[in-house]
Amino acid sequence: MAKKKINIILIIVVLGLWGTVGFKTINGYFGQNTVIANTEIQTKNLSLKRIDKDTFALEKINRDPFLNKQFQQQAARVKLVSYHNPVKKVPAIVPKKPITNLNWPTLKYFGYLKSKDQELVLLKIDSKLHKLKLNDPVDGLVVRRKFKDSIEVSFNSQNRIIHLR
Repeated sequence: MAKKKINIILIIVVLGLWGTVGFKTINGYFGQNTVIANTEIQTKNLSLKRIDKDTFALEKINRDPFLNKQFQQQAARVKLVSYHNPVKKVPAIVPKKPITNLNWPTLKYFGYLKSKDQELVLLKIDSKLHKLKLNDPVDGLVVRRKFKDSIEVSFNSQNRIIHLR
């Protein structure tokens, strides 16, 4: 008995809702169309509020926030299309310098020493052990650059890389 009363009440509520929806729809089509024209325009107290837009630069995110992985950056390949015949370039002939046989001294690299203010390179030149700074000339040899496992040495405008022994 209680279910029957609840069902009747719910049916009445649903019919009432559908009735108001239908009434508003039909009234919109068949109702009175009266237009009230306001010919008086008030421009005396018209004030426009200007909204300043804030601009900022968005940076590209280099990681996926959901997977917590870095994106792989792939360079976009641009294919150049030319509608003209290619121009053949003639390379300039460079005269070859005569290779002079320089007698390099025997060199052995034994590492480097590092202190607070300088780094010294241990280099054995013709069975003599020398402690050299970068760009210091000794017997025509100059240590140009130092790496972890090798050094670059120049001798009479020729460069060689000497590896750690």
